Amino acid sequence: MKQLFKSMRQGTISDVLVSGYIDAETPPVFHPMYERIYFIVNDDIFELYIDDGVVRHNQLKNINQWFDVDDDDKFSLMSIYSQLFKTEQEIQITQIDYKAVSFSAIKINYKDGGNERQLFLDPNNFFGFTYYS
Repeated sequence: MKQLFKSMRQGTISDVLVSGYIDAETPPVFHPMYERIYFIVNDDIFELYIDDGVVRHNQLKNINQWFDVDDDDKFSLMSIYSQLFKTEQEIQITQIDYKAVSFSAIKINYKDGGNERQLFLDPNNFFGFTYYS
């Protein structure tokens, strides 16, 4: 996690994605799968996932489908950057607090212009991460 946190503090987070699927019904609807969240930092992709309540990460070259979808559904990604950071502007990460203990949230302190804010990524949900400020 140190590599991810260092990259987030020193680099630029250009996007945060959640994977899911689009159903084939009309109109098509995106169904997010919050078990994995992807941070795009500079040109690197970091996958956050929950393993027995502990948040882990992988550095990826590409985001690939990791769950089965019905034949008429389609794997897809959705940006949640503005939901997490409540802005479309570039943010600056100032501090990240996390302990590799089951069900410990990641606390991210950041600046949005002159505003100081906090974001929590919580692995306590059965369906994956929840997030709140």
